[in-house]
Amino acid sequence: MIFIKNRLIFGAIGKIIGGIFKFIYKLIDLFCLQFVVIVGLIGLVLYFTGAIKEGDTGYIVVAFALIISVVYAIIGTIKKCLGVSKKSKTEGVQIVDQPQKKPRKWFEKKQFEEINEEPIQEEKPVYYNVKSKTNHVMAEFSDRYELYRVENGKLIRIRTDYK
Repeated sequence: MIFIKNRLIFGAIGKIIGGIFKFIYKLIDLFCLQFVVIVGLIGLVLYFTGAIKEGDTGYIVVAFALIISVVYAIIGTIKKCLGVSKKSKTEGVQIVDQPQKKPRKWFEKKQFEEINEEPIQEEKPVYYNVKSKTNHVMAEFSDRYELYRVENGKLIRIRTDYK
């Protein structure tokens, strides 16, 4: 019985401490304070071990690094607030125009009807131009996206992504 109570108590304490650490981590990430914390910890360790002393060159270097890291954190926080950031990892294809009302001549896939004895009732996709690469076209089907490269008026499939 004592074992169960201890487990509950220590489990609750562990969850509280874990929540506090997660909160601190999210604050550090929100305000871009990673470098400030690292430089501050390095400076504290060097100061308490006696490697640097007030007025020493090492002390000035650590103080300068701390100032630079604070400026970096301020700039990073402002960039986050304004929404200016690097390209996302999942950016991929960007759609730049509305779907074309009539597909171009080379979008038609007549070869499927010629190869198979029975014509396949394939749905007509919606075609989009790709912003980052002008010679690429994206076709949207109900269950997938297909990315094509246009060469000499023909579509060459690059990849298929399923929804």
